[in-house]
Amino acid sequence: MLLTFSDSEENIMNKVLAAVEGEPTMEHISSSYNPPILIFPNLEIRINEQTVYHNGIPVPLTNHEFFTLLYLASHPSWVLSQSMIYEEVWKAPPEHCGAAVTNVISQIRRKIGDGYIETVVGSGYKFVG
Repeated sequence: MLLTFSDSEENIMNKVLAAVEGEPTMEHISSSYNPPILIFPNLEIRINEQTVYHNGIPVPLTNHEFFTLLYLASHPSWVLSQSMIYEEVWKAPPEHCGAAVTNVISQIRRKIGDGYIETVVGSGYKFVG
């Protein structure tokens, strides 16, 4: 089968999802689509742009801060250890990760407020949005 399209990829995806939404054998397709923006109360994470808005105001984040926040926000309520965060964001073995992750979490909290990331003593951090 050969398909050609003239619309943007996003329009195509929306049309496909609308067409198969009610089909019982195709439900997994419509529920697996991940939007390029994560929205929480007073916080918006634009994945493709790698930007964050808090109360509608852009928040400047370093790469490590952005990807740490994205990793946590992509797994709300999950407790993620410092080594899990370090491996995912820094793409390196986590032998000496504690200070780096702690510092980045501190900077994120300073920039967007304390209400989004909780410390789980002895275990790590979780995003509570």
